[in-house]
Amino acid sequence: MKNTFSKNISTKLTGLGIYQIAGGIFGIALTFWITATPEKIPSFLFSLFLVPITLYSYSIYCGILLIKQKINGLNYSSVNQYLQLINFSILGYAFKYVSGVYLFAGIDMTHAVDFAFNFGPSNWQITINMDKEIILLNFNFVAFFLIIFIDKLKERIKKEED
Repeated sequence: MKNTFSKNISTKLTGLGIYQIAGGIFGIALTFWITATPEKIPSFLFSLFLVPITLYSYSIYCGILLIKQKINGLNYSSVNQYLQLINFSILGYAFKYVSGVYLFAGIDMTHAVDFAFNFGPSNWQITINMDKEIILLNFNFVAFFLIIFIDKLKERIKKEED
């Protein structure tokens, strides 16, 4: 069943959907580009590439739901943004997932306490038992603002339905 929303809400759903799809496509392309150079990847870690491909596919799925004006696409998109909110590298384990763009504010405690800001496109990093000396924590402001945007959009839809 297709929901009927005001033009303003419909435009926002479509815009967010396009953003989710573009981020997912860029992320999958990045992943395939990385895997095209197998000398960089130990063969036993090759299965780790399923994680980012799954996450980027999820982002594309969220975007498709939003373009189709499906309200549950907002819930899925919230989950997708929460997965991108914080990234870390601690004691040899790291997780970073960004579908779209990021603006990180972070703290690097590897050698000293350094604060940093970074900006960039879809990106991911998963490490297990590597670079144990790195201690890094980043907060993604783009994901944070998109979470707020999605919550406000849900509220507007609820008001429109009442």
